[in-house]
This record gives sequence, structure tokens and C-alpha cells, in this order.
Amino acid sequence: MAVETSVKQIENLSGNDLYNILYNSAHTHKSGIMTYLNGGKWQVVKIGFVRCNGQFVVVEILSEGPDLSNKLRINQPVGISFQVDFDKYIFESVICGVENPVSDTENERILLQLPEKMQKIHRRAYQRQPVPGELNVKILFWHRGFLDKISVVPVDHYWQGQLLDLSAGGVRVGIEIDKKDCFTISQVVGLQFTPLYYQKPILAEGHIRYITEDSDKQTLYLGIEFLGLEVSVDGRAILQRLLDTVKEYQKIHHQPDLSAESMDCLFME
Repeated sequence: MAVETSVKQIENLSGNDLYNILYNSAHTHKSGIMTYLNGGKWQVVKIGFVRCNGQFVVVEILSEGPDLSNKLRINQPVGISFQVDFDKYIFESVICGVENPVSDTENERILLQLPEKMQKIHRRAYQRQPVPGELNVKILFWHRGFLDKISVVPVDHYWQGQLLDLSAGGVRVGIEIDKKDCFTISQVVGLQFTPLYYQKPILAEGHIRYITEDSDKQTLYLGIEFLGLEVSVDGRAILQRLLDTVKEYQKIHHQPDLSAESMDCLFME
């Protein structure tokens, strides 16, 4: 049964609705993203849906790289996200087993516990919303994310940039061009920003998806995708705050829902 929350951008799915989405995703060989913590660091792996039954969701590892079987453990929490049409689906699960490939042409397969619930996030939440100019939102960010699972800003070694736009998937940040050598694609960073002046700060982790410059080579632009929001209750609470903020920014701009062309470029498939 699909139950729409007070924020119309998100639905909670369970029962047959949930199962049918996962079954069809396996039947049509949908791809997605699996996120998990390993040694205190976020790992992001591309997966493909293989099959779904009443107990398990079986996915295969599509990312190129070393064998992951020795890095994954039974009962390890993972977050799964995937796209169907213009909507994103996320759920939390645990690893129930690992199937090693029987030939060089097969990929590793992972057995995930069939989740009891899943969230459907409508496309409008992943449309980039410019930060209203009157808000002048600053964002702090630093290398390697949170250390020792303590969600605090390091006393030193952090940068301050300008939050330019925001979606449920990530942020775009502007910073001085002379900081260019400090950042690389896929680098994990911690983030702190207060999108609306009356709110408490949002603290999250993300990784850099793109780095660009303006035409005058005065400003460096970083596209940062959030990591791990689907893996925990706290993460999903942050996601809800982001959804609420996107709606508030839309109200400030007096904008209706935007077209599909403005979908967030950080929306992963």
C-alpha cells in the first residue's frame, strides 16, 4: 500500500507495491547504487538487479574493481537507490549472503534481505533549486567526511564556500579558484550548512561528482552528491529536511514544478 506523507514529494511503499517494483526492476535488469560503510569510509558501488522473491533481493556488482566479497559481511547494513522513470526509490537492507562468480564472465552477486518498506521520491525533489539570493547561505566542507562517526566540523582544515543550489541529491558550491588543487573527483567530504536561517545546521557527507570553473576563471564550482542518507534513520531524517527545504525554496522563487530537463545531474542511475 502506498501512503503519501505530509510532504507530497515522497511516498512510503510496502507490501505488494514494494514487491512489484523490485520484481519488475529485476525482470528489466535495472541498475542502481549500493552504499555502505567500510572501515569508517563510504563505499559507492554500482549494482544490477538480478532477481527478487519473497525473502531476498539478489543484486550483482557492476562496478569494476577488486573482489568485494572480503569487504562485505553478513548482516552489514547497506543502502540501495535506483531510478524508475523519473522517480527515485531508496531502501535500507542487510547482506544475507555473497555468491562468488562461477566463471570469469559472471559478476559477484549479493543476497539482500527483502525490505519491509521502501521510499519513492518524486522527481521534483531532485530538481536543482537555486538558493534565493537574499539568504546568502554559506557552506563549510572538509576532507574525508566525519571522523570516528562524530558529526562535528573539524577545528581546522576546512573551507567555506557559497551554497548555489540544492536538491535532495546534492549541492552545488562556489569557492575561490585558488582552491582548485585541493579537490578531486570522487573525493569524500563532510558538509555543514543552514539552508534557512531559522533552522539548525544540516550535517551530511558527500562525494565530489564534478569540478568546473566560471568563464572568468574566478570561481570554482563543485557538484557534491550526498552519501548514505538512505542507510539510517538519521540519514532519512536529513533527507526529509532537504525535501522540505526544496519546497521552501520553490515557494520563495514562486516556481511551479520544473520540467524533466532540470532534473538534478547528481541523480544517479
